[in-house]
Amino acid sequence: MKCKICSHTSQIIFTKTVLSKYNVSYYKCTHCNFIQTEEPIWLEEAYLSAFTTTETGILVRPISFSKILECFILKHFNSDSLFLDFGGGNGVLVRLMRDLGFDFYRSDKYAENIYANFFDITDLPSDKRKFELITAFEVVEHLQNPMESFSEIFSLSESMFFSTFLQPAKRQELLNWWYLSPFHGQHISFYHFKTLQYI
Repeated sequence: MKCKICSHTSQIIFTKTVLSKYNVSYYKCTHCNFIQTEEPIWLEEAYLSAFTTTETGILVRPISFSKILECFILKHFNSDSLFLDFGGGNGVLVRLMRDLGFDFYRSDKYAENIYANFFDITDLPSDKRKFELITAFEVVEHLQNPMESFSEIFSLSESMFFSTFLQPAKRQELLNWWYLSPFHGQHISFYHFKTLQYI
């Protein structure tokens, strides 16, 4: 398989059962160490609900991120500018950041905007869609075509602040890594430090 990050050869490293019924192969790039699943034909089913019943931290994470983000923006960016939360889920983080006085917007292909109505990227005129900073917390592991998504992000801003977990070093740890999350099937892209350097 061709790596979706650097286009080098990716080799199968193991298979896992996804959504309790799909036998899915995972491939690792021989060049940048990116791990991807085979083409994820199960994604529509995985996103019947954007949030899974097994997901914890749905509110704790945005609250924590909002505190970090407030300090980060005040120290390094123009706090009076526009900001975008890419893959912003149901809008909790955007609502928290707006409540703190930041002009935040949200974009998400899969989740319904519940908490930040009227503050989607589509609520902005297309000529106003330039942002001081784009955030993407726990999003990049969901990307089906990461480089296309990164290109989209960097067409909207020069800066991105994101989080993900990097691959464990040992094969056995990788095989049993909780972040693969085969029970909900939404995690399909997994990064190594070398992958991030390449990007």
